[in-house]
Amino acid sequence: MNLFESVGAGLRDMGSNKGRSVITMVGIVMGVASVVAVLSLMQGGQAQTEAFFEELGGLREIRITNQRTNRIFMTAAERASERLTYRDAQAIRFECPSVSYVDPEISRHLTVSYKDKSFQMRVLGTTGDYVFADDMPVAEGRFITDRDLDTYANVIMMGPTYRDDIFGDEDWHGKQVLVEGIPFTVVGIMEKKEFYFRQGGGERNVLEWFNRGHYIPITTMIRRFTVSDQLGGLEIAAKTVELVPTLMEETRTVLSRRHGVEDFDLESKSEQVQQQAEQQAFFNIVFWVVAFISLFVGGVVIANIMLSSITERIREIGVRKAIGASSRDVFIEFLVEALVIASLGGAIGLVVGYTLVKLMENALAMPMALSPSTLGLAFMTSVAVGIVFGMFPALRAARLDPVEALRYQ
Repeated sequence: MNLFESVGAGLRDMGSNKGRSVITMVGIVMGVASVVAVLSLMQGGQAQTEAFFEELGGLREIRITNQRTNRIFMTAAERASERLTYRDAQAIRFECPSVSYVDPEISRHLTVSYKDKSFQMRVLGTTGDYVFADDMPVAEGRFITDRDLDTYANVIMMGPTYRDDIFGDEDWHGKQVLVEGIPFTVVGIMEKKEFYFRQGGGERNVLEWFNRGHYIPITTMIRRFTVSDQLGGLEIAAKTVELVPTLMEETRTVLSRRHGVEDFDLESKSEQVQQQAEQQAFFNIVFWVVAFISLFVGGVVIANIMLSSITERIREIGVRKAIGASSRDVFIEFLVEALVIASLGGAIGLVVGYTLVKLMENALAMPMALSPSTLGLAFMTSVAVGIVFGMFPALRAARLDPVEALRYQ
C-alpha cells in the first residue's frame, strides 16, 4: 500500500463514519471560530484607537496640563508660579529644538450675535498651529495667521455646525458677527470633524464639539476677554515620533526653569497608545488561552474517538497487515484521518468565525480587523492540533501485531 492508497483509505473510512467525523471536528470548529472572532475584535479595537488618536493630532503630540495642587499646603515656589501661560508656549517654540508646532489654547463661553440671532458659544483663542495640533483643515477661507496675532486682529473662524446655525443659507464671506458686542470679521470655515462610536443604540460623532467651536487669535482673546495669558491647555508635537521623549525632556527643562517648580504634567499620545497596546496584549493572551483550551478539548476528542475507532477496527487492521500493509501505511492512514478532520474543522471554523466577525461588526458598529495572517494562524493551529492529537492513535494502530489483531473478537 503506497502513500496515496493510505490517504484514500483514511478518507473512505471518514466517509463511512460521517456522524463520528462530524462530532470529532466540532471542538476544532468552535476553537478556530473563537480565535478568528476574538483576534479580529481586539485588532479592530486597536486600529480604531490609533485612528482616533490620529484624528486628534497623531502620535507625535504631547499634552501639557497644570498639575493639581493642594491649596492649603503649597510651597513658596508653587504660590509664585503663574502656571501655564502663553509666554511658556512661546518659550517652548523658541527653545526646544525638537518641537514641530505649539498649540496654546484659552477657551471661554461668550455671546456670539448676528442680526437677531444670539448664541452662548465656546470661543477658543489659539494660533495658526491649531490646525496641525488637532488635524483641523480649513474648508473655506483661511485660519489664524502670524499677522493676526501681531495685530490683535478681530477675526474669527467658525466650525461648520454653528456656521449653519448663524448664517443658514446666507453667504458668510466678509460678514461680521458680534462677540460680546465687539465686531469680528468671519474669515474662514473649518472642515467638519467626524469619528463615530456606537452609543445608546445609535452612532454618535464624538468629535462634534470641534464642529461647534469658534476660533480667534489668542492675543485677541487675551486683550479683549481675559487680560491674563494663563492657558487652559497646551499641546505640542515633536518633529518625529522618535523625538517625543527628547521633546518631553526639553519641555520639562524649559518649564521648570521658568516656573521654579515642576507644577505641570506631560502626557504623550504615543505613551497612551503604548499603554493600550500593553493592555491589548494582555487580553490577547487571555483570549488565546481560552481559544487554546477549546482547541485542546477538540484535540482530546479527536484522540479519544480515534482510539475508539481503532478498537472497533482491530481485526481490519490485522487483515491489512496480513495482506501486505506495513506499519507505516497504517500509521499514515490514521494520521491522515486525524489531519483531514482537523483541517475540515479548521476550514469550517474560518467560515463560522468570519460570520461571527460580520455579526459583531454590525452589532457593535465597530470595524473588525480580519487580516489574512489571523485566518492563516487560526487554520494552521487547527492543523497542528490534528497532527499532535492524531499521532498517538496512529502510532497505536501501527504497532498492532497482525496475529494478535486477527485473533481479536
